[in-house]
Amino acid sequence: MPTALSEQPAPPPCGGAGVRWTSPLTWLLAWATAATVARVLLSSAVMWDQAEQLVWAQSLAWGYGPQPPLYTWLQWGVNALLGPSVLALAVVKHALMVLTFVFLYAAARQIMPRSSAWLSALGIVWLPGMGWEVLRDLTHTVLVTCTVAATWWLLLRQVQRPTRAGFAWLGLAMGVGVLCKYSYVLIAGAAVLAALSLPTPRRALLGRGWWLVPLVAALLVAPHAQWVLAHWDDATRSTVDKLRPPDMGVGWSALLGGLGDFFKVFVLGALPWAAMAAWAFGAPAWAGRADAEAPAAHAAPWAPQLLLRYLLLIGAALLGMVLLAGVTKLDGRWIHPMVLVLPMAAFAWRPGLGAQPRGERRYLIAVAGMGLLVWTMSLLDPLIDARRGREDRHNWPVSTLEAQLRAAGYDGHSPIIASRHIAGGLLRSRFPQAPVTVCDIELWGAELCVLDAVRALRQEGTGWWMIAIEDAGPRAWWRTTTRAMDFPTQPPTVRLPFRWARQGQPTLLVQYLPVAAKGGP
Repeated sequence: MPTALSEQPAPPPCGGAGVRWTSPLTWLLAWATAATVARVLLSSAVMWDQAEQLVWAQSLAWGYGPQPPLYTWLQWGVNALLGPSVLALAVVKHALMVLTFVFLYAAARQIMPRSSAWLSALGIVWLPGMGWEVLRDLTHTVLVTCTVAATWWLLLRQVQRPTRAGFAWLGLAMGVGVLCKYSYVLIAGAAVLAALSLPTPRRALLGRGWWLVPLVAALLVAPHAQWVLAHWDDATRSTVDKLRPPDMGVGWSALLGGLGDFFKVFVLGALPWAAMAAWAFGAPAWAGRADAEAPAAHAAPWAPQLLLRYLLLIGAALLGMVLLAGVTKLDGRWIHPMVLVLPMAAFAWRPGLGAQPRGERRYLIAVAGMGLLVWTMSLLDPLIDARRGREDRHNWPVSTLEAQLRAAGYDGHSPIIASRHIAGGLLRSRFPQAPVTVCDIELWGAELCVLDAVRALRQEGTGWWMIAIEDAGPRAWWRTTTRAMDFPTQPPTVRLPFRWARQGQPTLLVQYLPVAAKGGP
């Protein structure tokens, strides 16, 4: 092993003294428990991404439309224990969020003192992508964020203490990352290139057993890769449409839109954390003055350069996508996992900051304040929208919907055809024994999807019931479909208002249709 590596002191193991009441991990676990309970009490309704998971997690598959399968596999497992419910959704999401902080701490601990490592991990609360949208709805982004944090831990540990087993673990993390979200490929590629560009990390990552990384990752991804090749259009169409929305236009206007998104999410996204950190420690500390750094802070002198080069590679790749590939839309939730290491890079540059009691105290107060603010607003948002008379799906009276459908005679087991994932997921959570088919009304061919589902059910030769859901008024495609299939001309209809809404306008149109089987009455 190279002398440069053997001379670097290994960071002391984390958590050796057990979890203390003052440990950040204790507070993270307490927050995750409170957030899970609060989410269950807030509403029985679900938003888009989580409703989608309730539909997809009915079965295991190698792929689910435009998304890799790992999150759905995890949700399927938790649903098997807790049922397809809001509780199961909240448990998966908040467990992944806690693991993200833990993995980030473990990664930072490889290159800086303990106090600075916790500050860098907790600081991601001030990155916009870790706040509002994550708590409200996101799924795959939460999982890939956790996996990116784990990848950095395993990568930095391997650079500090190379082992054959470490290469296998790193390959496992990279394979898992691809199964989380396809954008992980860009993140892993930039991290590896940044590491190989520096002498010490390069010697470690090209040591004995390096081939285990691509081998383990390829073996893990291979079955899903075969599915992607067989379903290429389903796996890529949605992503391409999001990167280049048709309404963005072409030419200079589209280019300026893409550049504006790049500047907003990659540059301006870092400003809240930077401003908070400058307030907490002061400009002299970040400039290296005022005795900011402890003597033992430089255990890994290569780390700041590695993280800086990684961030530059990510920025160059995103800019290239805009200028060369014609990408006109960059969403902050896509970029957040890519810039997750920004606080860690800053504390790797100034690792002694964690030894400043006043700065550490102000930093933790700011982190706790932002976390509580975003969490509180996510809980109050449905009530605020309802009082303003605005639609919020968390305000749908799901229990009333279930009661009225059961009173109308629905047995809770017969197949359901829903117009959207939101409606399908909502009904799945109330009737877990019923198979759900979703025909997205926003997609071309929704009418054909419904017709095909109806014909498939009729071929079984037994009677069945169909529930069709709209989150707005009935559309022309539904009227055409009902005529084509000889449904009852006046099906029972249930209209449900907002909970707490001032005007009580309908937000959900439920049509409950008893339909005879082929050859039946």
